[in-house]
Amino acid sequence: MKITGQTQYIKETNQDKFYNGSAGFQAGEYTVRVKDIEFKDNENRYFTIIFENDEGKQYKHNQFVPPYKYEFQEKQLIELLTRLGIKLNLPSLDFDTNDLINKPCHLILKWKFDKNEGKYFSDFSYIKPYKNGDGVVNKPIPKDEKMKAEENGGKQSKGSLSDENDPFSNGDSLGFDDDLAF
Repeated sequence: MKITGQTQYIKETNQDKFYNGSAGFQAGEYTVRVKDIEFKDNENRYFTIIFENDEGKQYKHNQFVPPYKYEFQEKQLIELLTRLGIKLNLPSLDFDTNDLINKPCHLILKWKFDKNEGKYFSDFSYIKPYKNGDGVVNKPIPKDEKMKAEENGGKQSKGSLSDENDPFSNGDSLGFDDDLAF
């Protein structure tokens, strides 16, 4: 069967960008490694850490660099580097981003609602250190019914087979009594 059509929502024309999946990771916990570091900010305000799991899925996290305007930004960098095993000579924040490559960790993502898009997206929460002997973790957290309803503008999603309106949900698959002869 030949399929024809045009995209209605996707404006990207480079299909290679979809190789690792457009959504990447949903919220949850994943064992990943730092695959690469990107520097695309002309003003050198941040760098991008590319995390990748054993399935080739990627998550990109922008990390701001010193000097910082707020204490929490400084703390975030120190925590991130510490959890990735990078030793700092505090109070100096000097380090080489190449030292991050191939560092393993457990990436923790949470759901965050984008009011402009009307959808939930996975958002960086924090990373947990990877310890030798840790198994590979792949624990996605699916969207719950409340989140799905919020994305649908408050409308409830279609009922499932476990819905109260399902005539087969009481365990009697055909609606007959148990005392039938056959």
